[in-house]
Amino acid sequence: MQPDIITSAKGLTSGYQPLSATIISDEIYDVLSEPGGRFLHGFTYSGHPAAAAAGLANIELMEREKLPEQVRDTGKQFESAMKSLSDAEIVGEVRGSHFMIGIEFVKDKDSKASFDASVEIGGRVAAAAQERGLIVRPLGNSLILSPTLVMTPDLIRRTESILRDSIAQVQDAL
Repeated sequence: MQPDIITSAKGLTSGYQPLSATIISDEIYDVLSEPGGRFLHGFTYSGHPAAAAAGLANIELMEREKLPEQVRDTGKQFESAMKSLSDAEIVGEVRGSHFMIGIEFVKDKDSKASFDASVEIGGRVAAAAQERGLIVRPLGNSLILSPTLVMTPDLIRRTESILRDSIAQVQDAL
């Protein structure tokens, strides 16, 4: 399967400069480039040369450092490490792929019953992790993790350890 349209943004410059792009297939390009075809896309805030230069430099760096190849390997390691947290009593599910993971917390593992919002379970685990030096994003009864793509195996192990200890601390306090 190959997409006809891809949109991209933050990753083009690693978030250092605002930049986005729309990438289209040859088939769509051919339709737009026919006589009478139109693709109106000019705005006063687009086509910024500094943003384009930052994007090109970032893409060159990613290619030179072989970041996509590295991410395939370390992303699998990160996913595996995070999924190992599933054995915790209050972890209902760890879902996602590579460097985009969600950890869902549940009151009862068998029924998957959720914690009441007033418990702020995601926030409590996030606060415990932050006390240990790890910043994660709580979202209701979940944590959302999307770490840097240059994460090392040592940082993956440290992240897993901090989260495991933080989850245990909150679980014991319930």
